[in-house]
Amino acid sequence: MSTSRGPRAARGEIRERLVKAARSCFWERDYGTVTVREIADEAGVDPALVSYYFGGKANLFREAMSLPDDPVDLIMGVFEGDRATLGYRALMTAMALWEESGMSSTVKVLIRSLLGSESTMSDYRQWVDEAIVTPAARILGGEHVRYRMENGISHIIGLLLVRYMAEVEPIASMSREELAARHGPVVQALFMGHLAGPGPLTAAPSSQEFLNTSEVKDLPSDKEKERPSDV
Repeated sequence: MSTSRGPRAARGEIRERLVKAARSCFWERDYGTVTVREIADEAGVDPALVSYYFGGKANLFREAMSLPDDPVDLIMGVFEGDRATLGYRALMTAMALWEESGMSSTVKVLIRSLLGSESTMSDYRQWVDEAIVTPAARILGGEHVRYRMENGISHIIGLLLVRYMAEVEPIASMSREELAARHGPVVQALFMGHLAGPGPLTAAPSSQEFLNTSEVKDLPSDKEKERPSDV
């Protein structure tokens, strides 16, 4: 029986063994020092199965670290929606993905790998560009689109690190909805070009205008939250 593909009945088992082996390798060493052959040896399978099941080491790393399954599809879903609430929806999606996939431990490993190896940083930078910035820029369009994308993504990443890694208050304890409502206008302005690009700045939407949109207008205000209960 050929070992290049594995028996059909064992497909799920082989895939899981590869993910488990990769997780162990990446947790112990930097991304750039881990080879496909080492992962395959750890899992007890043919190295060719890494490409067969995952398309390569980068995709296996993404799955082993519980990163989003398909960033391109996720980004298309956010950027193809209502442009008036792009910033709010981008933040809500990012926070949901972080919380639902247990990203805090993963990011610690990722940061260690990025800071410890220039080649890992280069690989990751290329992945971000090809899987996130370029596809989203095609959808968003307009002048200085890559610069706008990088600004918006940078703000979102910064908020995620402050909220989940540094746990700085009050950002750490805000609800997803409140944080997205407060920072949505900033992300919106960055993505749409109100605060980005070498040209003259244009007027950014006010927080009140943003909060009056259909997706966020029902969120409680600070005064309503502070109002004492009748109970």
